[in-house]
Amino acid sequence: MNKEEIISTLKKYNFDHNEYIVLSTGAMVLQGIKDTANDIDLAVSDKLYNELLKKDECTLKCEYEVNGKKIKVYSLDMFDFSTNYFDNDNVIFVEGIPVQNVNSLLKFKQNLNRDKDQNDIKLIKNYLNNKDINSLVLAYLGDAVYELYVRKYLISKGICKVNDLQKEAIKYVSAKAQSNYLEKMFNDNFLTEEEITIIKRARNHKSHSSKSADIVTYKRSTGLEALIGYLEINNNINRINEIMNYIVGD
Repeated sequence: MNKEEIISTLKKYNFDHNEYIVLSTGAMVLQGIKDTANDIDLAVSDKLYNELLKKDECTLKCEYEVNGKKIKVYSLDMFDFSTNYFDNDNVIFVEGIPVQNVNSLLKFKQNLNRDKDQNDIKLIKNYLNNKDINSLVLAYLGDAVYELYVRKYLISKGICKVNDLQKEAIKYVSAKAQSNYLEKMFNDNFLTEEEITIIKRARNHKSHSSKSADIVTYKRSTGLEALIGYLEINNNINRINEIMNYIVGD
């Protein structure tokens, strides 16, 4: 299941967002650390746990031990659930979905420490390391990725003269245009909490001013470029496509 499929499945069941948290590989997929998951692991409240157990199709999947504690995991459709790890203090929201945050996710995987968790632990640590990369370095990378996407998009629209390409590209790549697109994404609640953190960190980073834009516009533009760079360095191509499709309107 990819990110869109996980979100679609959760929305179909319409669980109360205060009553569950997406764990494990599903949480990795929703945060762009991994591409797909086989199912959706949930930590649920006692209330939701009891409701799910009443369903006829609910079955016991397995019972295992973590740090001397026995855990029973039940299955329902695409979900595996238990009350363990239900902690609202370790949650971020991705498109309205409550998700185990990265630091909690790392501890979760380390506690399980199964063979299949070892590669996930490496991916999570790499993800965390990339968060510490200088914001301006991320923006430098993001600028190249962003402009390449725009150029390919304009050529795909049949614009074949270089002068025309340059004129059309300004509508997307100028600091003013990028600032406006970012503001619209904020207003539409299009960005995740993690993405907002990356953007704010880039905006607050000390940087040189631009002759072509005021400081606020320039910093917003840098924030968008840093986000694209961050997604690129984490190989989260699906999310880059979502953001760029939002911007170009396709």
